[in-house]
Amino acid sequence: MTPFYTVLAIWVGGLLLVSLLATDPHHIEPYTGRQIYFGRLLTFVTIGMIQTIIVTLGDMYLLGVNVQEPVWFILFGLLSSFVFITIVYTLVSVFGDIGKALAIVFLVLQIAGAGGTYPVDLLPEFFQSIHSFLPFTYAINLMREAVGGIVWTKVQHDAAILSTFGLVALLVGALFKARLNKYTHQLMKKSRETGLFH
Repeated sequence: MTPFYTVLAIWVGGLLLVSLLATDPHHIEPYTGRQIYFGRLLTFVTIGMIQTIIVTLGDMYLLGVNVQEPVWFILFGLLSSFVFITIVYTLVSVFGDIGKALAIVFLVLQIAGAGGTYPVDLLPEFFQSIHSFLPFTYAINLMREAVGGIVWTKVQHDAAILSTFGLVALLVGALFKARLNKYTHQLMKKSRETGLFH
C-alpha cells in the first residue's frame, strides 16, 4: 500500500498548499498573467518538493518500508510531486475557487479509479474506463517499480505519460490564465455580491 498512500499524500499536500497560500500576488498590476503563473508556480513546486522528500524519507526511515530502489523512490516521488502540484496549482490559479473544487473531485476519482487499492479489473466499469486518464495510475506504477524492483520499460512508459499530464497543465496555465482569470474573477465577484459564498 506504500505507493498508493505516498502518491495520495503528495496530492493532498498540493491541495493543502493551495488552501494555505494565495495563487496570485496581492499587487498584480505590473505583471502579466504568464509571469504571475510561473512565478507563483515555482514557490508551490519548491514547497511541494520539500513535502515529498519528507514523505518518501518518512516511508523508509520512520515507517520502515522495505524499498528496493530508495533513490529512485525519492526521484519518482519528486516527479509525481512536480506534476501534481502543477495540475492542482493550475486549476486553482486559472479557475479560482472552482479550481479547488475540481482538484478535490479529481482526487476522489483517482482514489477510486487508479487501481491503488484494488486491481483495475475488479473496479466498476466507469472507473475501468477512466483508469488510463488519471495521473495517479502512472505515479503509483512508478512508485511500485521503486518499491519492488525496476523494470525500465515500464518506468519509461509511466514517466512519459505522467510528464505529459504536467506539460498539459503548464500549457493550460501559460496560455489561458490571463484570459480565464477575467471571467472567474467576475463570477466570484457576482457570487459574493449575491451572497452565494457567504
